[in-house]
Amino acid sequence: MRKDIRLSMLVTTMRRVLVTVLALTIFCTLSLAQSTTQGAISGTVYDTNGAVVPNAQVVVHNNGTNAEQTATTDAGGNYRVNSLQPGTYTVTVSEKGFSSFKSPQVTIQVGSVTEVSPRLTVGTTETVEVSGEAPQINTTSPDFAPTVNQVAIENLPINGGRWSSFSLLTPAAVSNSSGFGLISFRGISVLLNNNTVDGADNNQAFFSEERGRTRIGYSTPQAAIEEFQVNTSNFSSEYGRAAGAVINTVTKSGTNNLHGELYAFDRDNGFGAINPFTTLTTQDATGAFNTGAYKPTDKRWITGFALGGPALKDKLFWHVTLDYYHRNFPGTAVPSRPATFFATPTCYNASPTLPFNGTTVCDASSTLGTFATRMSGANNLANDQANLNLWNADLAAMNTMLGPVPRTGESFILLPKIDWNISQKNHASFELNRMRWASPAGIQTQATNTNGIASFGNDFVKDTWGVAKLDTFFTANLSNEIRFQYGRDFEYEFTQQPTPYEVNNLVNTPTFLNPLGLPPQVSITNGFTFGVPSFLQRPAFPDESTTQVANTTSWSHGKHNVKFGMDVRHVNDLSQNLRNQFGSYSYGSLLAYFSDLNKPKTCGGFSCYNSNGFTQAFGPLGFEFSTNDYGFFVEDNWKLLNRLTLSLGVRYDYEQLPHVFNNLINPDIPQSAHLPRDQNNIGPRLGFAYDVFGNSKTVVRGGYGVFYGRAINSTIFSALTQTGVIAGAQSSFSFSPNSSGAPVFPQVFAAAPTTAGKPSALFFDAHFQAPEIQEMDFNVEQNLGWGTVLKLSYLGSMGRELPDFQDTNICTEPRCIGSNTFTITPGGALNISSITLPVYNRRIFTKYNAMTSIVSKGNSSYNAMVVGVEHRMSHHMQFGANYTWSHAIDFGQNESTFSDTNDVMDPLNFSRDRGNSIYDVRHRFVANAVMESPWKHEGWLAFLADNWQLSPIVQAQSGLPFSLVVSGSARGTDPTTSPAFSTAAGGILGTNAFPNFLVGRNSFRMPNTYVTDVRLAKFLKFREKYNLELSADFFNLANHVNVTSVANTAYFVSGGNTLTLPAAPNLSFNTVTNGNSNFAYSPRQIQVGARFKF
Repeated sequence: MRKDIRLSMLVTTMRRVLVTVLALTIFCTLSLAQSTTQGAISGTVYDTNGAVVPNAQVVVHNNGTNAEQTATTDAGGNYRVNSLQPGTYTVTVSEKGFSSFKSPQVTIQVGSVTEVSPRLTVGTTETVEVSGEAPQINTTSPDFAPTVNQVAIENLPINGGRWSSFSLLTPAAVSNSSGFGLISFRGISVLLNNNTVDGADNNQAFFSEERGRTRIGYSTPQAAIEEFQVNTSNFSSEYGRAAGAVINTVTKSGTNNLHGELYAFDRDNGFGAINPFTTLTTQDATGAFNTGAYKPTDKRWITGFALGGPALKDKLFWHVTLDYYHRNFPGTAVPSRPATFFATPTCYNASPTLPFNGTTVCDASSTLGTFATRMSGANNLANDQANLNLWNADLAAMNTMLGPVPRTGESFILLPKIDWNISQKNHASFELNRMRWASPAGIQTQATNTNGIASFGNDFVKDTWGVAKLDTFFTANLSNEIRFQYGRDFEYEFTQQPTPYEVNNLVNTPTFLNPLGLPPQVSITNGFTFGVPSFLQRPAFPDESTTQVANTTSWSHGKHNVKFGMDVRHVNDLSQNLRNQFGSYSYGSLLAYFSDLNKPKTCGGFSCYNSNGFTQAFGPLGFEFSTNDYGFFVEDNWKLLNRLTLSLGVRYDYEQLPHVFNNLINPDIPQSAHLPRDQNNIGPRLGFAYDVFGNSKTVVRGGYGVFYGRAINSTIFSALTQTGVIAGAQSSFSFSPNSSGAPVFPQVFAAAPTTAGKPSALFFDAHFQAPEIQEMDFNVEQNLGWGTVLKLSYLGSMGRELPDFQDTNICTEPRCIGSNTFTITPGGALNISSITLPVYNRRIFTKYNAMTSIVSKGNSSYNAMVVGVEHRMSHHMQFGANYTWSHAIDFGQNESTFSDTNDVMDPLNFSRDRGNSIYDVRHRFVANAVMESPWKHEGWLAFLADNWQLSPIVQAQSGLPFSLVVSGSARGTDPTTSPAFSTAAGGILGTNAFPNFLVGRNSFRMPNTYVTDVRLAKFLKFREKYNLELSADFFNLANHVNVTSVANTAYFVSGGNTLTLPAAPNLSFNTVTNGNSNFAYSPRQIQVGARFKF
C-alpha cells in the first residue's frame, strides 16, 4: 500500500480518536473510587457508644509531600477521600464536643481503599494519637487483588531482576511451560493479561507481552517500582482489555526529603552449581567422543541509582532512576547428536557397522560406499580412501562453525519523574522511561544451541514511553484524573557476519554467485543449522507506537462512591519479516549434504536434499496497520449498610480492527474482504464486602464479573496478509529435488519462480468474538491479631469464545472419510492392542491447501480453593504464604502468536479437544518472608550481631502436564491422495490422535518442582539516615533438579502404505530430557550485592 494512502488513513483515524477523546474528556470533567494509579481512604466516624458522628472534619495529610485533602462526614458518619498517591499519610478527625483522633502512619496502596473508622470520646479536647497502622483487612472492597508492597519488592530475592515475576507469589498464578517470564492466571492464556505502569498500558499489542518481551533483562528497573497489585478477579470496572489478570504498577515519586539508593549486584555462574543437562561433546585424540556436563560462563551485573527529592518544597518533586544491566553469557554451537555427526562414515554393513579398514572395498550400500560412487562414479579401494579423505576434510571445515560464540546482553534504562502540586486541588505528574537493549548473538539464549556460530542472531530493542497525568479535586467529593501516554516499542533483529565457510560454499562459490549476498539456511538432521536463519532479517519486529488517553471521574455522595470514565488506545504496528527470504535447504544426513556440496545431482539425477527441502519466500518485506481499543465504564461502590458494601459496575470494550489491504482480498474467500466487528462486549461486575461482626476483624467478600480480552495484533497481521492471494503478498515456494524448476545447491532465486504450489489461506471467522471470561470468587478473611490475617477463598473462572485455529478445507462427507488401524505393541504407555480411527482424505477446495479460520470455539474452566496467611511488617517480620488447589480444563487453549494451521483434532467433534489445560497445576504452595534480627547489642558485638535480615521465598508445585505423542504418519485411503493430507501435528489426520482419544490431552505430568530462594543481608548504619546493605542471594538453594522437559513420544508408527500400521513403544517415554533450563528454574546460583540508602 502506498505511503501517502497509509498516512491519510492514519491521519483520519487519529482525528476520529482525538475528537472522541476530547468530547469524552469534556463530558467527564463537566459532569460528575480510587483509580488504577492511586488509592483512597474511607470509613465511618463513631462515638464511644457506637453512634455515628456527622459533620466531622477529616484531614488526610501526605507525610512525604505535605499535600492535604479534607472531607466532612455525612449524616451517617461516612467519609471518603479519593485520588491519593500510594504512600504514608496522617489522618486527623475532629468535631466539636469530641476528642480529636490522629493516626500518623496510614498506608495507602495502589488500587485499594484503606479504612480508618475512629471512635471519638465525648467531652474532651485531647487528641488521641494511634501509633499503629490502619486495620489490615479492607471491609469495603470485593476485589481479589493481592498487593506486592515495597517491603517485598525491595528485600526479597529476585532471580534476574524482572520485578513482575513477584506476581508468582500470589494465588492462581503459574509460569507457562517455556519458563521465560510469561504467567498464566486462573488457567487463562498468557496472552490475555494486561500490564500497566502508572495507569498506562505497558503491553506490546503485537505479541501481547510486556514491552520489550522476555529476552531483555526488564523494561522498567526494580528500583523505580513503589508497589504493584495483581488483580485476578472481580476487579474494578476501570480495568479492561484483560481476560486473565491486570498487573497494576506504580512508580516511586519524590518527597520533601532527599532520599535514594545506589546499588550493584553481581551474579556469576562460576559460583553456581553445574546443570547435569547442560552438556558438551568433544572428541579426544583417539577419536572417541566424550559427553559431559559443563558450566558455561554466565555473568550478570546490575548497577544504578534511584534518587528523589524536592525541587520546590511542598510544590515540585523529582525522582530519577538510572539502571545498567550487563550479561556476559557466551553460547556454544553444537550438533544435535555429536556422536552421529562426527562419526566416521560406515563402510561395512555388518552388525555392528564398521569403518573403512584400508584393505577391503566398502559395501556398495554403506555410507562411504555410496559417497564414493556418487563422487567418483565407482566404489573401489582408491575411491573409498579418496572420498574418506574428502569426507573428513568437509567435516573439519564444518567444524569451524561449531564451538564458543561470544554473546552479551546490555541495557540502559533512564526513568525521570516529576510531581507537581499545582495547588491544593490540582496535582500533575510527568514521567519518561527510556530503555535500550543490545544483545549480539543474543536471539538464541540457551547455553548450547544447534546453530552455527554465525547463526545465533543479533537482538535489539528500543523502548521509549512517557506518561502525563493530572488529578483535580473540584470539591471534597468530586475529583477527576486524566492520563495521556505516548510510547514506542521498536524491536529488530539481524544476522551475524557469515563465516568464511558460509561465504566460500554458499555465497561466492566457483560455480555460483549468490545474488542476495547472504547465505541460505542449511539444516542437517543430527547436525546443526547454519547460514542466515530462516526468520531473519527483521528490520522491525515490530515497530509499535501507542497513543493512549484515559479519564476517570470519582464522585462521593452519601453512601455512594461513583466513578466512571473512558480509555482509548491507538496502536500502529509495522512488522517487517519475510521468512525464508534468503532461502533454506534441509538435509536428512551428512551424506546427502556432502553429496550436494561436492557434486550436484548425484541422487538418481536429482539433488539430494529432502522432499520439500528447499523453501524461499518473496514479496513485501512487511506491512503496516493500526488498531483502536475503546473502553467505557461506570461503577458504584454503595455502602448499603455500615457493615455491607456493594460494588455494581459495567464496562464496555471494543477493539476496532483495521481495514483490509484491497490488493490482498481473495474473491474465493469472502471473509478476506473485511475483518469482524465484535461490538457486544458488555461486562457487568458485581461484588460485595460484609463486615460480619462490625469490628473489622471478620470479612466475607465475593463477586462475579465478565471480562474481555482482545485479538492480538500478530494474529491480525496474519489474517491481513495470508489470504491466499499470491500477487502483492508474502509468498513461500517449496521444492523437492525432482520438482520442475527446483534449484541446485547452493542456488537461490533472485526473483520469484513462475512455478507455484497450492497456497494456503487464513481468515477470521465472520462471527469471531473477543475472548470472554466469567470470573467469580468467594472469600473469608479473619484478623488473627498481631497484624496477621487468615484468608480462605474459592476462585473460579469460565472461559468462553476463546480463540482457536481450524482448517476448514477438510471434506467431512462419508465419501471422504477412511480409516487407519494402529496395532500397538505391548510394553508401552497404553494398555491396548489396537485402535481404529477415521482419516479425512480430501480437500473441499482443491486449489488450496489449508484454509484456516480463526474461530471463537474454545471454552475453559478453572476452579480453585486457596488458604493463605499474611502478616504485614511489624515485630521485625513480614510474611505471606498461600496454598492453592486447582483444576484447569479447556478445549486446547493455546498461546500462539501469529497463527497455527489447525488446532482441532476432529472436525466433526470439537469436544474431543476437551482435556486438562496446559496450565493445570493441581497443587501449588508459595511462602515468603522478610525477617529482621530483633536483638540489640552494644559495642563491637552490635557491629557483628545486629541488623541482619533473612528473606526466603519457597515455591513448590505439581509438575506441568503434557500430552503423549506419536511419531509417524497416517495413511490415506483415497488412492488420489496418498498419504492422507495432514492438518497440524496432533490432529486426527496425524498419528497423535489415538493416544489422545484414549487418555485425553495433558494426561501425563512432569515431576513436582521445588525452589527455595534466600537473601541474607547485613545492614551497616551510619548516623541516622545512611544505611549500607551487603547481601547474598541464593537462587534454588537446595539445587533441586526441576524438570523442564521429558521425552513425550510414546510410539513410533511405520509401515508403507498399508492401512494397518504397527506402533512400536518408545522405551524412553517420560524420561527426563532437560531440567533447570529457563528463567523460572535454574541450577543454584549465587548473587552478591551492595546498596547504599539514605
